Amino acid sequence: MGKTTFAPNPETSAAITSASTASGILLSGFDNSQGAEHFALVTHGLDRHRLRIFNVRSGTVNNDYTAEEKERFTCLSWGSIHDDGELGQLNSSLRKRKSSSTTKQSSTLTKVVILGTQSGSILMYSLAHGDIVKRLENVHTQPVTDFTLNKAGTKGYSIGEDNYIVEWNIEEGHEIMKWKADAKNVRRLKLSHSETKLATAGHTISLWDVTERKVIKKYTGHASAVLNLAFSQQDDVLVSIAEDDRYINVWDAQANNNNTSNITALTLEDNATHVHFSSVEPSLLVVSEDGTCGIWQNASATLSVRNGPPRRKIMRGAMTRPADTTISVLASQDDQTKIPIFSARFVSDYNGRSVMIARGSSIKPMFEVVPYINEESGAILENITLSRQLITNYLIDDSSLAIRNLKKTSKSYDESKVNVVGNTDYTIQNPSMADNNETSPAELTIEQKLEAMEMAKENDDDDDTGNNKIKLDKSRKTQQKQTLPLKVPSVQSLQNALVQALHSNDNTLLEGCLSYRNPDIIATTVRRLPTSYVIPLLRRLIERFQGKPSRAQDVLCWIQPVLQIHTAYLMTVPDLVGKLSNFYQAIDTRLSVLPKLMALNGRLDIVNSQIDSRTHKLGSLSQHTNRDEKPSTVYVEQVSDDEAEQMDQDDDDDSMDDMELSEDLDDSDDDALQMDSNIESEEE
Repeated sequence: MGKTTFAPNPETSAAITSASTASGILLSGFDNSQGAEHFALVTHGLDRHRLRIFNVRSGTVNNDYTAEEKERFTCLSWGSIHDDGELGQLNSSLRKRKSSSTTKQSSTLTKVVILGTQSGSILMYSLAHGDIVKRLENVHTQPVTDFTLNKAGTKGYSIGEDNYIVEWNIEEGHEIMKWKADAKNVRRLKLSHSETKLATAGHTISLWDVTERKVIKKYTGHASAVLNLAFSQQDDVLVSIAEDDRYINVWDAQANNNNTSNITALTLEDNATHVHFSSVEPSLLVVSEDGTCGIWQNASATLSVRNGPPRRKIMRGAMTRPADTTISVLASQDDQTKIPIFSARFVSDYNGRSVMIARGSSIKPMFEVVPYINEESGAILENITLSRQLITNYLIDDSSLAIRNLKKTSKSYDESKVNVVGNTDYTIQNPSMADNNETSPAELTIEQKLEAMEMAKENDDDDDTGNNKIKLDKSRKTQQKQTLPLKVPSVQSLQNALVQALHSNDNTLLEGCLSYRNPDIIATTVRRLPTSYVIPLLRRLIERFQGKPSRAQDVLCWIQPVLQIHTAYLMTVPDLVGKLSNFYQAIDTRLSVLPKLMALNGRLDIVNSQIDSRTHKLGSLSQHTNRDEKPSTVYVEQVSDDEAEQMDQDDDDDSMDDMELSEDLDDSDDDALQMDSNIESEEE
């Protein structure tokens, strides 16, 4: 029965990741020679994959190969195999006839590029023959994810998505041994320089003894799948990088101890994509996704300290080391445009203390040797920045008129002015005739419409009663508005809005997120914020902290949780002090004002206490003075004309009342006199 092939699982299949995927590069790599003479590059052709091999020193294309219609390349590596004059003759009968008729020639090593395919076969492309000279197939049932070849070119090791490790006899073209990997989803492998140890990696790393095919050590430390491995020249150190991870773990690869914890962790500004060890000294280089190359002069400096029994685990932030120097390339036309470095390796130039970098575009990559050691002092150079002409994938020159016009008319993507369309935007509006003299109903708010409707209803009733009701309804609405609680957004929605505002550079949305003051909501939102948005959020907050001092108290409600919750992440960010220097300066400036404010506050307290004491003395003295004594000064309030007329009228009324009262009293007196006279006459 034939072997059954299985469709790859999209959840577990190894994805092709590269620092230059934006440039259209799928796979790339320098050869294994000391001078890095050739560079292989796999890109998408019109309808299939295309392999091109460049001469690094001249920059020209030596070989060009296009895959068959259904072949898809999944991995790329370099090596050398024996050429006895029969390579490239895939017809076995022709090889037998030639070997029987001619004497066997002395074999030489020829350089080949090994390509793993989606169908599970392995192709070997010879630079000398310009074609596929060997095929290793009918063993792997799923795509091949990695392949490594020994120095003699007689044995090779491969790993596929079927999770089987296969040892190959290259000369015969068949398998020697096939065994199952010790873990799931193993996608990468690396053979040591002594060819006695084999490292395999998925989410965990296993170190195998090649002769006995058993696991010597097992390492755990990456949260995602391992992307690349590298042995030091003495095979005592193993370095690994993982997908979407900016940490580079350094492991003890010595078989005579049981140390399985990482020696140290190296860190970069962005995720690592490629790693290489120097053959002259224990120097290490790593290429990151942002197109920079970091170099550590002595990556295994702590190996002698950490040998022996494993110690307690130390915080990862305390063990991380930034790069000793970085290599970056900027465009000479614009200092802000970065030319990405998509591959690099150490070369023998400058006594082995230099790096060959591949930069630019996939159409025409540029190669350059960059020394990282000062020849006079012997010290490592810091932050090497090269200024080079920008090479793009355009078929016309970048300095041409068409490209300049394209740059002028093109606009960067901006989400700040994007309108999100909902279901209500597609509803048919009721047609209405608007009067030119009146305000359109569409311009009125809902509250104004409701008030207009209530006013129309109340106009049918009595005017006084209607006015009273309208006032009462308005007062009730105002009370309801004041008593209704504010709607608090969910933490998930606020976190999504904050990420969207930072990603799209939307200041309006960001201001809306920063308007919330609930400490619990702010802490939960900041805790759920991805680490890649922590530094951008801090920069925005610091800009607002410096721009408007009156907003300092509101902005600090967000700055403090960010610094407290993400302290472990911020400690691992290189050049953090430089990024937060403006914030430090603003804080120092504000703190320098505090002593003066405290002195002013003390003086104001003294003045207020003196005023209070004098007021108290004057009050106590006024209690002992004579109450009948007339005041020295009397304040007379001036009245208006209307009030004066009213007061005059009131005075007239009072005078008339007094006159009537006096007349009544006079009449009563006359009556009394008359009564007295009558009484006297009667007595007589």
